[in-house]
Amino acid sequence: MFGYVKVYQPELKMGEFEQYRGIYCSLCKTLGKRYGFTAQMTLSYDMTFLAVLHMALTEECTGFKKGRCPYNPLKKRTCCNHNAALDFCADAAMLLAYHKTKDTIADDRFFKRLTAKLLLPIMRRNRRRAARRLPELNQLIEQEMLCQRELEKKKTTSVDLAAEPTAQMLSALCCEASNNEKQKRILSRFGYCLGRVVYFMDAADDLEDDLKNGSYNPIALSQGVETVNNEKIRSARQSAEWLLNASVAECKAAYELLNVHRFDGILRNVLEWGIPGMQKQVLSGERKKKPSHRSGGLNDAKSV
Repeated sequence: MFGYVKVYQPELKMGEFEQYRGIYCSLCKTLGKRYGFTAQMTLSYDMTFLAVLHMALTEECTGFKKGRCPYNPLKKRTCCNHNAALDFCADAAMLLAYHKTKDTIADDRFFKRLTAKLLLPIMRRNRRRAARRLPELNQLIEQEMLCQRELEKKKTTSVDLAAEPTAQMLSALCCEASNNEKQKRILSRFGYCLGRVVYFMDAADDLEDDLKNGSYNPIALSQGVETVNNEKIRSARQSAEWLLNASVAECKAAYELLNVHRFDGILRNVLEWGIPGMQKQVLSGERKKKPSHRSGGLNDAKSV
């Protein structure tokens, strides 16, 4: 996914950060067990947030334990006990990673394309396995990714229309966090607005690179920015601010309606500090390197 939905550690309690890191590490282990070493490259803060959300809405807590990380076997770390939320997020990550790999082959530079071509057979195999476990989600992601490609091909200038596929995918991913119909409706809206947040933030973050490469960027098109110009790029990023603020506000409002059993501090930290902090960095142009692309999967983090 994107790498923008993450905690802001200075405002997170030590115990909560230990839990967050434990879920992050356990998701990494789950990816490795279900899909192999290469799948662990898809580990992201976004999918960790999704795992925290799913676990926060379940009646029972699976708890934590001490375990060893294969990347640092000499030191024991807190890990989350295995649960269905980790399996779901690992499977969903594989569905998204496959499409990210295909997009990289189609759109990126030579060396990234070469790496993606080498990974594609593995990602295709993992995606088939994940699709058998999550057939409905796989079909929805296929449809939305096709829609995304069509929108980019037509070079739509509507930022709302361009963000729709990502919003729909995040809505579907969040909906799976609960079996309660009322909660599912709230989660649908929460995920939809979260999808808009990450899409707009990614588009604003990617403005300069997209202009240099001649790649599609709805914010640039909607603001009539055609060449790399620092003043115009700054103005275009600022134009996305009200879209981001409105979507973040809706996320927070939807969250208040959820029946959260645990990890409330972690989730609020992401919504109230993490995302706004990333937004500030993106809109000010402070972020020079970004973790991923708007369409989705290979990601940023191997350490928290």
